[in-house]
Amino acid sequence: MNYWSTRRNCAHVEPRDDWQEPLEQWIEWQRALGRSKETMRTRWYQINRFSRKVDKPVADVTGDDLIFYIADMGTEGRRGMRSCIKSFYDWAVQHGIASRNPADEVPTMPMSLPSGQICPEDHIEQGIASPEEDTRLAVMLGAFCGLRRAEMTRINLMSDLQETPNGLLLLIHGKGNKERTMPVPARLAAVLRKREGMWLFPGTVGGHCGVDYVAKRIKRATGYPSHSLRRRFATVSYYRNGCNIVLVSRMLGHANIATTMRYIGLVQDEMRNAVESATRTDLIITRPANPIVGTDIVVYDINTARIGMTHLSTAERE
Repeated sequence: MNYWSTRRNCAHVEPRDDWQEPLEQWIEWQRALGRSKETMRTRWYQINRFSRKVDKPVADVTGDDLIFYIADMGTEGRRGMRSCIKSFYDWAVQHGIASRNPADEVPTMPMSLPSGQICPEDHIEQGIASPEEDTRLAVMLGAFCGLRRAEMTRINLMSDLQETPNGLLLLIHGKGNKERTMPVPARLAAVLRKREGMWLFPGTVGGHCGVDYVAKRIKRATGYPSHSLRRRFATVSYYRNGCNIVLVSRMLGHANIATTMRYIGLVQDEMRNAVESATRTDLIITRPANPIVGTDIVVYDINTARIGMTHLSTAERE
């Protein structure tokens, strides 16, 4: 039996008896597909809890069972649970364990409006001023590089840091076993170069520490959850670097720019400027130009704006 809990000295809750073998087989199938340990652990606990709550054989679960199970969850929780159940039952149907997929009877949930906290700048400084070096490192990795807490714990000082003529590079082991490389800001690189050993955050029984280790330190030092630092990095990087959404998306390790857009907060001053500018009918539109063109500013006539590839009128063509 695979146990996915890393906690010691606590009772481990099993799935419903007749779900245990199919669940283990599904996890092995996920492993063969190259899913990360963190993903498999999450999926295992999701199906584990679901099996005990519905309290039915795998083949007898209905769409209504799933709907009532996710009824009290938030939008993202419902989306995640439906996706997990669909994946499990797609496999179960394919292997003759079930004859239908109950998730197919549940409508797809639309994405919720972007939400989530962004750690304020003074709280970032508060965290960086912590007397604990591990805490300072975790805060900087989140606020200055946008790392997820799991990505912080996997940093191997022996293999993931590379010195280059332009500075230190960090190999990041992201979700779904996807890797990306990022330059390390000088302020953080100076601290990393002084660390010794194999793991940046070593565990107490070998290997690296768990995600709770860095998450608790970040929350205690800043008063905000670890993911709020990642949103802070996304927002600051976006506005300070020409609103380059592609750049920010690559640095965060997102496969879809739509996901990145949910991380970037709207600056209220920017919104104020936008609505005030819309009240002016006497202003031209200007924007920085490509320097190759030979001019710094390009001027546009708002009256030439079109939605889609519309044809010009006879007057406009003349």
